[in-house]
Amino acid sequence: MARRRLLVCAFVLAVTGLTPGAGGANGAGELTFYPQAGILWQDLYPGNFVDLDPGPGIRDFECGTQTYDGHTGTDSVIRSFREMDIGVPVFAALAGRVLSVQDGEYDRRFGPTVSQFDNHVVLEHGAGRFTIYGHLRKGIALKRGQHVVAGQQIGWTSSSGNSSWPHLHFTSQVGGEVVELWAGPCNDGPSGWADQPAYPTEPYLRELELSGKPFVGKAELPYDEAKRTGTFVAGVRTIHTRLEFGLLAPGAKLRVRVYRPDGSMAVERASGATFGVHNGMGNTSLSDRLTLRPVGRWRLVVDVDGRTVADAPFSVVARRRDVHNRAPSPIGVELVPTLPSPTNVVQCRVRTSLVTEDPDYDIVRYRYRWTVGGQLVRSVTSAALSDVLREGAATAGAAVRCTVTPSDGKVFGQTASATATSR
Repeated sequence: MARRRLLVCAFVLAVTGLTPGAGGANGAGELTFYPQAGILWQDLYPGNFVDLDPGPGIRDFECGTQTYDGHTGTDSVIRSFREMDIGVPVFAALAGRVLSVQDGEYDRRFGPTVSQFDNHVVLEHGAGRFTIYGHLRKGIALKRGQHVVAGQQIGWTSSSGNSSWPHLHFTSQVGGEVVELWAGPCNDGPSGWADQPAYPTEPYLRELELSGKPFVGKAELPYDEAKRTGTFVAGVRTIHTRLEFGLLAPGAKLRVRVYRPDGSMAVERASGATFGVHNGMGNTSLSDRLTLRPVGRWRLVVDVDGRTVADAPFSVVARRRDVHNRAPSPIGVELVPTLPSPTNVVQCRVRTSLVTEDPDYDIVRYRYRWTVGGQLVRSVTSAALSDVLREGAATAGAAVRCTVTPSDGKVFGQTASATATSR
């Protein structure tokens, strides 16, 4: 994925006068949130971590191979260009000063590229500490020397530079050395995260899409311009299904079943064959010619290695005029921390299932509105399952409220909110 990162790190060393190997504290426990909107291992997938092997081999913090030789940060992947176009914010992980901004580069790269430059921001946090945010969308509204606070939005996720998919490359550097913030058996120092997210161990379905047309051309990933649906007209029809997995092992056994409203099975697919998997990310498309009768609620059930990862409903109706666009499914909202203080970056997280967040399997966008003491302080529409309120915005004694409204781009779903009183 982001093979240009060593060039960015070399640039930081040059402008700061630091030398590799100078060492320094890793800022243990300082980072209270991941600096990209979304939830890790749900709508954000960490495709690569820091390569901890000093030689030509590779080793991630879990003693695995989820990295590549010389990689210097965390690559967190979003699902598609379609999500990128809706917007996935990137935030300053810590308060600091803008050391460098590079902007104006093409930001829709996909596949092999020889591009030498991306859009990125480098922040300086004092005592020889820096963070780097790479592959951003062009149009960065920051200037060199500008001060930022933790949780302040500094850009948008994109695919500029030497990038094969829309994602954020996030590097932490201290004293001239790249720091792996994630603690694990092959990085047994303190974690750089105040509350390190648990590393999941089971494969999961990141997204499921249904369509009446094949997932080919621009309907394929990462473009994802497919016309999705959750409703089919009765008769002999072809249902096209795309499955996007996380933490999938090569050789995983996939089983897909379609059930009629009465619970009888209409079709079953079982395969032990491998399909494209890169560091646990994989996707595949299936096409099934079915007699869709009777009308009613049908189900598509997906198993991986004998474990059910999705039970997804779709509707069969009698006539085409019965096909209607439906609002996104109801959501829940939570604030983290639940009792914020003015020194906290506050996260607003959406609780939903990516498999069934919309009955028509449309991509859902979320309108986040933050108020403090009844005054609007941030409003943004994002494709991500979280947003953050910057440090210092939650004044003591004031009510902090995050209100979230889902939409499929045409129809709004039910608004949900969470409120806490700042300490």
